[in-house]
Amino acid sequence: MDRPLPQNRFLRGIYLMVQRYLRHNVGIQSAALAFYLLFTLFPLMIFISALLGLLDLNVVGILEALREILPREILEFIGMYLTYVRENPSPQLLLFGLFFSLYFPMRAANALMRSVRTAYHLGPPRRAFVHQLKGLLYTVLLIVAIAVTLTLMTVGDRLLGYAVENFPLPLFVAGLWSRLRFPVAGTVGFFALFFLYALSQDGRQPWRNLWPGTLFSLAAWMALSFCYSVYVDNFAHYSILYGSIGTAIVLLIWLYMSSVVLIMGAEFNGTLISLRKERTA
Repeated sequence: MDRPLPQNRFLRGIYLMVQRYLRHNVGIQSAALAFYLLFTLFPLMIFISALLGLLDLNVVGILEALREILPREILEFIGMYLTYVRENPSPQLLLFGLFFSLYFPMRAANALMRSVRTAYHLGPPRRAFVHQLKGLLYTVLLIVAIAVTLTLMTVGDRLLGYAVENFPLPLFVAGLWSRLRFPVAGTVGFFALFFLYALSQDGRQPWRNLWPGTLFSLAAWMALSFCYSVYVDNFAHYSILYGSIGTAIVLLIWLYMSSVVLIMGAEFNGTLISLRKERTA
């Protein structure tokens, strides 16, 4: 016999979220998504390193921008890898990164879209070919969003300084843009996740069934990444416990927690839909 739901709407929502986590096997789905994200990371870093060489972006600037939300071990690992690939260019490595930067992100996007469909109580896609095209389209949009975010975080100061010195760009406009570029990058991330939730549907969903979970997921990811970064940098000692694979352990845990948050954003939308149906009934 099922236990009665709490009368308080807030407690009822928390109870439904926990039930959804258990019934929809979010832990298992998050592990699968973290697996694809892990294999996405290395080809994507090869792609980013090629982008860094093409646009003459600053690796140090990227790492400084991410220092507030990512653990130090992950930043050191990413910085070492980007520096190595950038200093050792290879056509074969570039082709490898170009191919798998589409293949593995597409697999990760498809895994996340399946989890989103489960959260919305949707069955298998009605048109599998169209669903695959949506996954490919979203993968391309995701890579573009990453490129735009990197450009906003690193190229901004250089271009602004050059524009102030050589063009009639007011100094206060440059300062305003310098302060607003991170909110703009956050907005890009918001719409990237929003479109993933939208493309996972068979039809058109109202905005109120999409944006709350997107905002919840983005805010929870930033808070969780910041807290985990503080924990790893000040309390955890993975390098002592696990030796040379300590960085890999930190990376895997972070990817798994990020996967849980991304999936639970869709579950949050599903919970709100259920609560609205109860109120209407």
